[in-house]
Amino acid sequence: MPISNGRNLAKLLGSSANIRSRYVAPVESGSSVSTLADMDALIAETGMTTGDQAFVQENNKLYLYNGTGWYLVATVENAQPTTISGVESAYSLANDGTATVITAVSEDPEGFPLTWSYAVTTGSLGSTATVSQTDNVFTITPSTDTANAGEFSITFSVTDGSTGVVSAASNFTLAFSILSQASYDNVSFSVSSQDGYPWGLTFNTTGTKMYMVGNVNDSVFQYNLSTAFDLSTASYNNVNFSVSAQTSVAWDVKFNSSGSIMYVVEKTNKKVHQYNLSTNFEISTARYNNIAFSVASQADSPTCVIFNPNGRKMYILQNSPGTLYQYSLSTAYNVGDASYDNVSFSFTSQAPGNVFGVHFNSDGTRMYMVENTAASVYEYSLSTAYDISTATYNNVNFSVAAQNGYPTAIAFNADFTKMYILGDTGDRVYQYSIGT
Repeated sequence: MPISNGRNLAKLLGSSANIRSRYVAPVESGSSVSTLADMDALIAETGMTTGDQAFVQENNKLYLYNGTGWYLVATVENAQPTTISGVESAYSLANDGTATVITAVSEDPEGFPLTWSYAVTTGSLGSTATVSQTDNVFTITPSTDTANAGEFSITFSVTDGSTGVVSAASNFTLAFSILSQASYDNVSFSVSSQDGYPWGLTFNTTGTKMYMVGNVNDSVFQYNLSTAFDLSTASYNNVNFSVSAQTSVAWDVKFNSSGSIMYVVEKTNKKVHQYNLSTNFEISTARYNNIAFSVASQADSPTCVIFNPNGRKMYILQNSPGTLYQYSLSTAYNVGDASYDNVSFSFTSQAPGNVFGVHFNSDGTRMYMVENTAASVYEYSLSTAYDISTATYNNVNFSVAAQNGYPTAIAFNADFTKMYILGDTGDRVYQYSIGT
């Protein structure tokens, strides 16, 4: 349908003065503006005067007649808003109730006002969190109730009202530290008859055997548990293995995933020593295989050794200042092939004194450290599993001082519902229940 004047055409193209000044030629008195279906209709036009304009719907272009012919003035466009920025793909909500505030950013190329919205697209808010919005600012406030832990995603959207919707999605997780629900089980087990300075602690994968290494006798001691991971059912089975030929100060003991290899870290030579077991997790069958790796360049007082599940990463804990060092193993679980990654993580902000034990959770996204200044366990998050360069302190800790003022090692059961702390005070292992 023909448009009778330039003002109506400007309204069609948009109310922005910028558009009118850039793309719409002023209409002289007596000139006209037409809306035409296609270029054939433009060519067929007759009776034009200088200054006449025509908008061709076929190609969305505006033309001006200069007295001798039609000339292109502009292509009429209304682009959609720009891609949303300021929105991350994933957020971990603070379990202390601190809100996460997201300021989404987008611009409309033509300057039209934008309308923002959001929608929960996977999962459910339920009682996990609430969401409020002021224009492009979204506030996600999490619950502080451990029963409301959960995960959901939100899609943030923006539109200029005419060119469609631009969106960005984020995943939100509310998780609570297992330490926030920790409590002492009033269960402990004495290892004083085996060693007066117990330093290292670990279990076999099924929780039916426990192992302690001490530096009085420089031996690894083996215990049976008739109920898996239940210290109240523990008993010494009179099996031990001496490492005194390698060291006079043994500080930790660990196994590979199958129990066919045992490792002892020691202070005398600052090395990790490797032993073969002909029967898995049975230390009476252990034999030193003359494989060792020196950590002296990083740790002059190594107190703990741990591995990632595939045995390609090894971690050594320096006692003081508390620092964890990361190594790569070219052959899984063979410390003879280890090399330092030039990656470390300092615990001194939480533990200015002695740090004795470190343990990862089952997927490597959480790390737990025990120290003796405050006799506490501290929790850390790793944004990349088992990469300690991505570790950050979670501001969560749990005191074990009421049971032992000098903790020397930490261990967990298979499903992370139980925690065990070895203490030099009293020479006992203490059992705790923790959140899942």
